[in-house]
Amino acid sequence: MAMSFKVKPILAMMLVFICCCLNVVLLEKMVKESPNCTVFVTFSSYIFIVLQGIILNPEFLFNNQIPARNYLIITILFFSTNLCNNVALSFQVDMPTVVIIRSGSLVANMIVSIIAFRRHYTLSKYLSVATVTLGVLISTTTTAKLKSSGESGDINTWFIGLLMLGYGLFGSATTGVFQEKLFAKFGKHPKEALFYSNLLGIVGFVPNYGNILNTITEFNNSPDLAGIPSLWVYCLLNVGMQNICVRSVYYLLSEWTSLSVTLVTTLRKFLSLLLSIVLFNNTFTTEHWISTVLVFSGSALFSGLISLPGEAAIERVLRGTFRVREQRTLPL
Repeated sequence: MAMSFKVKPILAMMLVFICCCLNVVLLEKMVKESPNCTVFVTFSSYIFIVLQGIILNPEFLFNNQIPARNYLIITILFFSTNLCNNVALSFQVDMPTVVIIRSGSLVANMIVSIIAFRRHYTLSKYLSVATVTLGVLISTTTTAKLKSSGESGDINTWFIGLLMLGYGLFGSATTGVFQEKLFAKFGKHPKEALFYSNLLGIVGFVPNYGNILNTITEFNNSPDLAGIPSLWVYCLLNVGMQNICVRSVYYLLSEWTSLSVTLVTTLRKFLSLLLSIVLFNNTFTTEHWISTVLVFSGSALFSGLISLPGEAAIERVLRGTFRVREQRTLPL
């Protein structure tokens, strides 16, 4: 029994590396062969989660713990952020850029939490924000120079994709804030929330039905792979890998500390970055590597994987300095 208890988390960790990385690789492969498929791929993941919820948790349809109307704002945010994150790939944003920018999700969550809840953070957290921001700026400005010189596509199209990624980053953080408030009011029901966010969000794909039909035609006409159109194989594997990836991360959170899980997911993102560069020959300069180091270092600092030497002493000095300034500015 002791052996199986130890093996299960290790297996889950392996699934995170394998399935999450395969999910990213398959998505990039599909986008390379069918640039406008991202809406359909997002739609497919919604259908999969809804069908899974109906089969495994049919009670969600008849006895939901949170009234469906309360999911409206979360559904709109969840739908728009998911769509923007995927569709950005159709706007000449390469996967390494996506990985680098989305690695700043912790920072986005912190900024939104400061605005929404007026929370205060330690010096290392603010330093991590500055580090990640600098890394993202170096990456985007370097890519912008390549685009403007004509070496790597159209800069205007790429900039639209970049804005989508930015919205997706902060939209996801805002979704978390609304979900936190919803759970505080009605109790924590994450599976039900995921089900209804996807079920209600399907309506959002109606204006894109033309794109979805065109993508289905492209998928049907793709080269065969084991007697099945290859793009359908990639799409089904992508949705399946994504589901296993998410479930494995949630399982690890129940078995390991959040710090350990953060280390696993950070390493997974870095591996996805390397795979994208190697498998798809994406342009990656010295400046991009510098930005990668900054972003991942900042994320590690934020998560507590690395610590800031003498942080407590520095904060005491700063607090003392601010108190002196406040005393000096008090009216007589």
